Amino acid sequence: MINTVYELITDVMAKQYPDRVAFRYVAADGKTVVEKTYAQYVQDIRRAVTYFKENIPDIKGKRVGIMSRNCYEYGVNSFGAILAGAVVVTINQKKTWPELEYELGLVEPSLIVNDGIDYGCRPDIEAAYGDKLRPMDAFKDSAPAELVDCVGHDDLIVLMFTSGTTGRSKGVMLSERNFFSVMRAHVQIGERMMEYKHDPELVVSQYTVLPMFHLGAFICLFSWAHGGWALNISGDIRNFYKEIRRMPSQVMAVVPVIMNSLHKDVMRGRKERLGELWVPICSSAMFDPQVMLDMATNGMFVVQTYGATETCGDGIINYAQDAKHIGAVGQGNDYLDYKLEPDGELCIRGDSIMLGYYKDPEATAAVIDKDGWFHTGDLARVDEDGYYYITGRKKNLIILDSGENVSPEELEGMLEKCPAVQECIVKELGKKIGVVVYCEKEHQQTVRDFIAQMNRTVPLYKRIGVVEFSETPLPRNGAGKLVRK
Repeated sequence: MINTVYELITDVMAKQYPDRVAFRYVAADGKTVVEKTYAQYVQDIRRAVTYFKENIPDIKGKRVGIMSRNCYEYGVNSFGAILAGAVVVTINQKKTWPELEYELGLVEPSLIVNDGIDYGCRPDIEAAYGDKLRPMDAFKDSAPAELVDCVGHDDLIVLMFTSGTTGRSKGVMLSERNFFSVMRAHVQIGERMMEYKHDPELVVSQYTVLPMFHLGAFICLFSWAHGGWALNISGDIRNFYKEIRRMPSQVMAVVPVIMNSLHKDVMRGRKERLGELWVPICSSAMFDPQVMLDMATNGMFVVQTYGATETCGDGIINYAQDAKHIGAVGQGNDYLDYKLEPDGELCIRGDSIMLGYYKDPEATAAVIDKDGWFHTGDLARVDEDGYYYITGRKKNLIILDSGENVSPEELEGMLEKCPAVQECIVKELGKKIGVVVYCEKEHQQTVRDFIAQMNRTVPLYKRIGVVEFSETPLPRNGAGKLVRK
């Protein structure tokens, strides 16, 4: 198995799969589908290497920011910067200016390639970094470079900021070793898809709409190239139904809100709207087991991945399609170590664990202990078959005066079964278990009735005693996760 970015580009892309499609995307006219082969991709990566070397003196270790919606050039610039010796910094372009100001100030980018779109704070970005901004296709007129392997296996190659659901985001430092240790898991996903279809020559494409500043999408630049498969790129989920027909896609990485939408189509007899899609890969949050089971029983091969930015997306994968185990995150793999702490926290150790948090040794020491165990912050249990189940977040636990611990995620999962509930957050309100619910005003009594019935099914200490309503969506962070305050 290949182990370096250099090998991925010069051996796999350039020699094994030069004529296969690497990317598809819909052109600006909204109709034309553009295809880029791996041979074309490699040539553009070589041009990007030249561009970055010519425009950043003493480039080794310098930071190159990428601030853009999903596009072909995102991959070109990522690999071009890495093979030029720089560190790629993926930036969530939809964050507020104070958030971006902090993150950019921390990493001190030498250049920022960007799509030029105003996502809400363009004037601030231009005022602070105008001389460092470059278009995403700045490389296009550069001569292709001769590639050399300038990356140490434990060098920092990517900086990616965490979500920051309860505080300021942290820069996760990822190495080449991190990314290529994870490839074993991604190759296994491909093998399981081949087994499911009984086709060892299977070639598939992934509809990629999760943002590339998110590890779940960014790592596909590595894993899908590894198999010579294609990424069908989208910059807007609102275009899903049009694009899924124009760019036939068999695989799609999904978060719960997308999975729930796909589920509605399947359960309402509209599966044809999804085109060739048959593999939803679930990540980033807890999914409703019934939704996954419904999809599996209707011809979908549901894959659930558990990991974190700090584990380079690695962790546990669940291929089970049966009712007993589909709600688990999987059984673990043979190249990582796992343990549960006495309080139920899941810890992981192995080559995929991050180098640490950028310029924050104290925060690093708080999550990676002296023996190399990464403390995930997730609470878990393991069943008699070795399947792990995530039960909540350690930092979200509500500790009552009685000493009882309540997992808000458990109650939220129950509440979300009420059709009137659009979003909810369970937290302590006035020393009682409380919930803030976003729903239509005319449905508030329905929600109250549902909660009253639900309270009869849970122990006394878990009963919800305070209900508050919001007529607007609950606040989310830059990665789209609900913010707990």
